[in-house]
Amino acid sequence: MALIATTTRFSFRGTHSLITGARKEKRHGHQYYLEVTTAPRDQALAQNEVEVKILPELDRHDLTKLVTHSTGEWLVEWIYDRLQTTPLQGKILALALQETRKNRFVSGRSALSE
Repeated sequence: MALIATTTRFSFRGTHSLITGARKEKRHGHQYYLEVTTAPRDQALAQNEVEVKILPELDRHDLTKLVTHSTGEWLVEWIYDRLQTTPLQGKILALALQETRKNRFVSGRSALSE
């Protein structure tokens, strides 16, 4: 049986700084792209939940204030956790966050990563 899925892509701008770890960086910004993959029947639900509950918290904000270690790896898991408190719980097949052209992070807890 073939898996049929739909990916919806969202974008937002945010700033962050890396204040711990081996590579510390001053506050700077990115244009992020969030990809949420669901079954086609859940696409409208995913679009609504992300636009209402996720993007307002992230777009044009300092992401370090939301997630202390605001790297792509931590941000994608923070977003995944937030979406698990919505009607999308258990319906996300994959969740990815693209930070730069070369950096894309996929949640390790997405259904397709298991």
